[in-house]
This record gives sequence, C-alpha cells and structure tokens, in this order.
Amino acid sequence: MNWMLTKEAGAVAFAREPNPQTDDFGPGAIDKPAGATASRPQAQQPAPRPIGGRFHSPVTASREGLFTGHPITVYEDLLFRLPAMIQIFDGDGLISSINRTALAALGYKLEEMRGKSWQQFLSPVSRDHFNEEVMPAFLETGECANAEVQFVCKNGKVVDFLMSAVGYMNLERRIERTIAVFTDLSQRAVDQAALRQSEQRFRGSFEAAAHGMAVLTVDGRLAAVNSALKDMLGLPDLATDKTRFTDIVAPEDHEKVQALVARLATGESVGLHAELKFCASEERVIHGLTSVSAVRDAAGKIEQFIVQIVDITSRQKAEEHLRQAQKMEAVGQLTGGIAHDFNNLLTVVIGNLQLVENALQGNDKALKRAREAIDAATRGSALTKQLLAFARRQSLDAQDVDVNALISGMDTILQRSVGEAVELKIDLMEGQPIVVADPTQLETSVLNLCINARDAMPDGGRLTIETAPVMLDEHYAAEHEEVKPGPYIMIAVSDTGSGIPKHLVHKVFQPFFTTKEVGKGTGLGLSMVFGFIKQSGGHVKIYSEEGRGSSIKMYLPPKAGTDPTGDSNVPEHAKRKAKILVVEDQEAVRAVAMEFLIDFGYEVLEAENAVQALQVLQDTPDIDLLFTDVVMPGGMNGFDLSQAASQIHPGLKIIHASGYPKGAMVHQEEPRLKDNLISKPYRRDDLRKVVEDTLSGKGKFTDKA
Repeated sequence: MNWMLTKEAGAVAFAREPNPQTDDFGPGAIDKPAGATASRPQAQQPAPRPIGGRFHSPVTASREGLFTGHPITVYEDLLFRLPAMIQIFDGDGLISSINRTALAALGYKLEEMRGKSWQQFLSPVSRDHFNEEVMPAFLETGECANAEVQFVCKNGKVVDFLMSAVGYMNLERRIERTIAVFTDLSQRAVDQAALRQSEQRFRGSFEAAAHGMAVLTVDGRLAAVNSALKDMLGLPDLATDKTRFTDIVAPEDHEKVQALVARLATGESVGLHAELKFCASEERVIHGLTSVSAVRDAAGKIEQFIVQIVDITSRQKAEEHLRQAQKMEAVGQLTGGIAHDFNNLLTVVIGNLQLVENALQGNDKALKRAREAIDAATRGSALTKQLLAFARRQSLDAQDVDVNALISGMDTILQRSVGEAVELKIDLMEGQPIVVADPTQLETSVLNLCINARDAMPDGGRLTIETAPVMLDEHYAAEHEEVKPGPYIMIAVSDTGSGIPKHLVHKVFQPFFTTKEVGKGTGLGLSMVFGFIKQSGGHVKIYSEEGRGSSIKMYLPPKAGTDPTGDSNVPEHAKRKAKILVVEDQEAVRAVAMEFLIDFGYEVLEAENAVQALQVLQDTPDIDLLFTDVVMPGGMNGFDLSQAASQIHPGLKIIHASGYPKGAMVHQEEPRLKDNLISKPYRRDDLRKVVEDTLSGKGKFTDKA
C-alpha cells in the first residue's frame, strides 16, 4: 500500500491507497512476475516482523491491538498533526507521506516533496555521510538512532536534525517501508553556543582574576587553578589532577578548612570566609583571605566548590609591625611613667640619706650603712635613666657628632670591655659622617651593643664595628612605618656568637627581656639603645642567625646639608653587555636584583641555590660575574659556591650579598672573597657601582649598604 493525504469530514489525515501487490503491512508479491496474483499468507507461514523483533504476531493483529476501539484514520490524523517531523519512505527511499510539522520546518508544500527521494533534500555533505556511515547499518538492522543529518530548506537555509528511523522488512529482509522522526537541532546549537560562550566568559574571568581562584571537587581535589594562584604560591607547575586543597594549606589550618566545608554542607550559607595560611615555594607562608562557596545541582546536592584567595601577607606584616610599634609605645609610656615617679621617690630617699649621713659623723658603723644605701639608691637612679631612655623621655644633649671620630676614640675602652678572647675589628667609612645626637648616649649605645656581643661569645670570637652611608628607600619605609625614606649613617655592631632564635628576635628590644642567664643582665641594654635611636629620629634593625651570630644596625639621619653617600653621579649603562648570574634563594630579593641588573643593561641568568648555579655555570661558559647571596639552603653557602665556581671558570668575578654588613662576615675566613661584599638592603646606585667596579677590575669596592 501507499500512504496519501486525504480529507475526511474536514480533517486532514493519512489514508491508505490500495496496492494490488500487498495487503495491509502483510507479505505481498511485490517481487512476483507481472500478472501473478497476490494471496494471503497461509497460516503455517511465519509472520513478517518489524525489524528488531518487537512484534511476534501477525501485523494485522498487532495493529488491531494498537488501535482498538477507534478508526485508524483518527490515529493517522494525530500522526499528521503531531508536533514532530515525520516522514515515511517506500522501499526506494521515496517520500510517500510527510506530516505538516515537517512541511512547515522545511518550507515546502506536499506536492513539492511527495514522490521524491528524501535524500534529495539533504545537503551534499550530509547525503554522502549518511550513505557511507549510516545506511549500511540501517539496511542490515532496519534501525538508526540519533543520526545527524542536514536538510536544505526551500529558502536555502541549512538546518541540522537528529534522525531516528525504523524500517519494515519483508521475508527477504528487504526494507519496504520506513518511518523517520526528525528533531530540529537549531535550538540545541544555539544552546550549545550560549553554553560555550558562558564557559569562555567564565574561563576568561577565572584566568584574568587578580586574586587566586580554584575549583575543587566534592572530595577536595583541585579541579582547576588560575594563574594568579600559581603566581601567588610560586608554583607554576601546580598539578590539578592529584593535588588536594589541603596540600597547599598550612597544616595548622586544616581544621579550619574542614569546619568551613562542614558548615557549607549543612546549607546554612552559600559561601563562607576565613583567613588561612598557605604553603608557598621556598618555605614561604602566604596569608590569604579565603572565600569558599558551594555550587549545587537542581536537587541541592553539592557538585563542586569555588575558592577565592586574596593575598593579605603584606597587610599582615604591616599590621604586625603596627602592633609591635603600638606595643613598644605602650610599654614605653608605662615604663616612662614608672621611671618618672620612681625618680621622685629616689630623690627623697637619697636626699634624706645624705642628711642622715651628716648626722652620723663619728658613728663609723652607721655611716658605712648609710653610704651603702646611698650607693644602692644611686644605682637605682641609673636604672630609671635607662627606662626613660627606652620611653624616649630622657634629656638629650644633641650636638654635631663625627661618628667615625667617636668610635675611633672608644677603641681602648671597647678592647678592654670585650676582653682578649674577642677579636675587635673597626671598619669605618670614608669621610666625616656627621649626625646630630647626644654623644654620651651614642657612646653608651655602642658600648652596650659590644658588651651584649661579648656575652654572646663566651669562648671568644670576632666583634666588628663599622660605619657606612645607606639609603632607606620608599619600599623599605613602607615595610617599617616609623622610617622616613632618605639617607642615613649606619653604625653596625656584629658578632660571631650564638645568635638569637628566630621566634625571639622580635622581643629583643622590649624592656627586661634577655636571653642571658638569671642574674646576668637587666634586659634594659637593648631597650635603651632602641629608645635613644628612636628619640634621635633614627631606626634600629637586628639581623641574626642562630648558631652564627648577630648584627645590630643603628641608622641615624645625617646632619642637614651633608651628603653621607658621596657622589651620586654614576655612569650610564655598561657599554658591553656582560652576563651576570644571580644566585639568591629568596624569590622576591632575586627578582629585585635581576630587575636592577637588567635595567643597567646586563644579560642576567638566575639560580635559587648553589646546586642550580653550578649547573648554569657548567652550561654557560661566558658568564662574566657571579652575584651570590651568602646564606643559602642546601648545604652550600655563597663562599662555598664561589670557590667551586672559580674552579669551573678561573678568573670569574664575584660579588657576595648578605644581611651582615661589610667586614662582619661570620661564615668563614676567606679574605679574597670577603672584599667583594655588599650588604642588604642595598641601593640601586650602590649595586650599579659595585658591579661596574668589579667588572672593570678596579679592585676592592667600598660597600655602601
């Protein structure tokens, strides 16, 4: 039979057109010679089946079961009006019926499509693809599902469809009829394009974010991280397939993370915030203001977590500096008030004891006790002066002081104070550095620092006092709130003693704090130095390595109108593009040094430790200068590296950088290397001059930091 469109009682419907060669969906004599008569199948003959073996009873019985109680024309009408594209082909692929949804979608009229091959309306590419990839399987099985095809509409527009079809086979397994359903993919394409655009927008925003971002799986693994987070942690190769979020969080904050996730799981909040510490490269710790949000599906189940991290390390440091400054200020006010009141009491005590002393003339025993009491009260008065010094309330006799002359004049008393077991070295800058300060208090400060250094070297060692002009720039001042950027005269006292544990360094200037044994110190020496330098408009900095020694630097502003740094005119960029290897384990310090040297016009290579540096030296034979830090992890310090580098490249020029000032190196005795030393922090112009002098072979340079 064929299918045709008819109108019955005003309704458009699929109608059957009798075919003498076949009966309704039954086996026919379509392949019999002309003139043969068709007959119904005998009962013993197997019934044909739709492909897939879905019906095992005769087709007529199946249809009667499907359309029980209603005329088949009702269902044909419904099929015609169904809001889905339906086409019916004969065994040759010619369109026998097509519903109105398909006609509307393609823009054709019925007479324009009926009787024509359905493939005629496909695009050439889609037609070739269908015949090569889909048709062979369809002819074999009589089924195809979700095959993508492209129809060319009457207006020339190419539209994508999904095609699902079922073919009806005869006993010879030849497909006689096919019914196909098509689904318009235009909206899906629009939706997919919108989804891609959304994903690209999210990816762009994710990568362009100025702060660190990460996407976590439900079990806490990193699914994605942006470049900002990698840069923040100094981990450019941070893996996202196996790394867990807690792997980059400091161990002490793991419980915080678990608490955040537990609260998010309850649904009480969409996002939560916390300050977490993260493990960065080079054993650094990053303080991050962290936001964690849960992304849920339609059922409310958590699918993933979005993490945003803002680096607040600098803010934390600034707040810590501020807290420390406020603490010192509060302690200073307290001690200053106590010292003031105690001085009043001592005035009364000493005055009355002196009056009693006069009345005790002739009573030697009582007179001796009175004088001992007066001596004790006088020592108490000296103690209160130290407290007032820390509180910056002492009376100062400020005057012009030649720092070099003052220290030179103390040579004898200093040598006597530190003893013979300690080697005293004094290294003074050129010229006459003039500061405005109380000379007596400055002498006392230097002496206090030297005595502290001596006590840190019970078995002897080396004590170095040196002066140098330095420039504390805006960057340094930003990290130390009380510092005003500008030139200073540095007085550094360094020792090779026991050093101070890292966790105690921030306490050394507090009154009554001491690392000495009970009874061997008041804990006021360094606090007095701190107060005096602050009251004089200066700055104090301590650098210490436990087991190696300490260096305390006092910075005093030079007298107005003087230039402690000397001639600031420096030559332009080096004419020859020398190659310099920078070795520094602290990434931030290494980056600054490299930027300076690149600006000077040099070609710069880098290494973060001695092992890497030796590899670079072996691979690069034309390195002109090695600029290396002294203290580095890995078992080799800067001096060890220099000695090894000189064997690889004889004649290689070398500069060392250290937190210790020039002349105070405690790491090893190596006179040849010790001459070329620049202390941190160094100025841009100082580094330029040091490098130029070293490359030009002018010999020893004067350290300016």
